[in-house]
Amino acid sequence: MEPPTVLAGFPGPSDLGASVPPAARIGPNTIIQLAQVLRDRHGEAVASQLLFSSTGYAMTALPGAMVDEREAQAFVQAVMRTFGEQPATHVLHEAGARTADYLMANRIPRPAQWIMKALPRRAGLSLLLKAMRANAWTFAGSGTFDVLTTPSGAELTFHACAMCRDMTTAGPVCDFYAGTFERLIRTLVAPQATIREVECQATGGHCCRFEVAGIH
Repeated sequence: MEPPTVLAGFPGPSDLGASVPPAARIGPNTIIQLAQVLRDRHGEAVASQLLFSSTGYAMTALPGAMVDEREAQAFVQAVMRTFGEQPATHVLHEAGARTADYLMANRIPRPAQWIMKALPRRAGLSLLLKAMRANAWTFAGSGTFDVLTTPSGAELTFHACAMCRDMTTAGPVCDFYAGTFERLIRTLVAPQATIREVECQATGGHCCRFEVAGIH
């Protein structure tokens, strides 16, 4: 079913076999945009090989509906193994930014975008964060997502984060989310906003937490 509300389709099918229990589903953009960034940066052959080996999808048959979150996890992990932690985070960040562009072009109603841009920045941010939280089912998978407003902006928090689950890394690696949040907030609320992951489960953190600042 097509997600019906603002931000629906945030990062949005395969049969993993009857012996595998069903998992939570997320939108396909994690896979779609990551595959396209890999193609643009590293060529069709590299993108196709990583995509197919980790998810079973082909570049010519990318998913068009909600996917098993484990497919997105496997794809992200394959990219991390292939390119190394730091280069992979740049790829993930760009894929997140492209996801935000897709959302603004196809999922967030134009009137809602105009309102966010016209409101005072803190009010615009509050409206955007409310929409994110309402539509977290499309991108958090089996994890949970919450927002907290702060004097400088906001904190965005994932528990059991779908992007870095089962990873162990030296630094934060949830750059797909960071890239998406950054592009949305900078475009719709505050061009100078900063979004930084300050805690990551992949590094041993209790959660994956992003600080949003520069809203004033």
